[in-house]
Amino acid sequence: MKYKHFFWDFDGTLFDTYPRVNRAVQNALKDLGMDVPLEKIAPLTKITLDHALRILCPDRTEEAWARYRAHAEEEGEATMRPYPGVLRVLQSVCAAGGRNYLYTHRDKTSLQALNRHGLTPCFADCLTSELPFPRKPAPDALLYLMEKHGLDPADCVMLGDRDIDLDSGKNAGMACALFDPEHYYDDYDTPHRYTSMFALMADLVWEGAPADLSVSDLLTLQDMQQAAHPEWGGIGPEMGDSKMLWLVSELGEVIDVMKKVSIDHLTEPGAPRSRLVEELADVAMYFHDVLNCYGISAEEFSQAYCRKAQKNLRRDYDKEHKDKYGV
Repeated sequence: MKYKHFFWDFDGTLFDTYPRVNRAVQNALKDLGMDVPLEKIAPLTKITLDHALRILCPDRTEEAWARYRAHAEEEGEATMRPYPGVLRVLQSVCAAGGRNYLYTHRDKTSLQALNRHGLTPCFADCLTSELPFPRKPAPDALLYLMEKHGLDPADCVMLGDRDIDLDSGKNAGMACALFDPEHYYDDYDTPHRYTSMFALMADLVWEGAPADLSVSDLLTLQDMQQAAHPEWGGIGPEMGDSKMLWLVSELGEVIDVMKKVSIDHLTEPGAPRSRLVEELADVAMYFHDVLNCYGISAEEFSQAYCRKAQKNLRRDYDKEHKDKYGV
């Protein structure tokens, strides 16, 4: 793990809240007789919500704020959701001996959202807007957390989706990592930038060498490969049989290695064993493509696998064979 202590921003980093914010802004402006497309609103709210309202409605900003709050309330809890993979990343940090901290300008609704989605146990401490710290990029809140928990800045990283998030980390003497799936900050200078939680986890937590991928990890990796290669035809039920045929083809590659290479070479480190493992990985890739084609989730597959394994543990295979074949 590259860092021991992960400091997380909330909006746009842990939770994909900008779509709901942008819709609320759009509806607030409609109340004031302004029809503004979301494409124009989104880059402005990415800076700050106050900036967006002042630019879009300079003469009636306070009124726009009031209408925004009403529409934000209408959005409800259902539209405040974490990015895919957030729980997995937070848990992987804890599993590797690290700790997570929340530092956000949002109020206690951020803590409520963490709790709703089962993320609270992953955090060692949380700072929200109720506490009287200067706003980012001031480092005061981060310095407070580091002093409170006795942390070395060299072991810490600030993760956010905007320049002010990362600047606060830099000002506190810690490293910073940009989560920017929409590429708003392609020109921002940072050694760590990511467009998915999986890529972030693979680099910062696993350092490119995962020890134990989960089913959800493998499904995510296949989604990422498919997105990077549209020429492969995409993923869907209509592609399921094709992916299964490719799986069978890769099984042939595995059999070919096993047939042509001695057991000694396959059980010891070296090129033949590496080739065998690579071909088995190809089989697993197409297998998880098949799951994705039919929308079979990691949870659904895991539960089915567990049920089947428990059933097999109780089966009397000798009796079944005799009942079926008479011998």
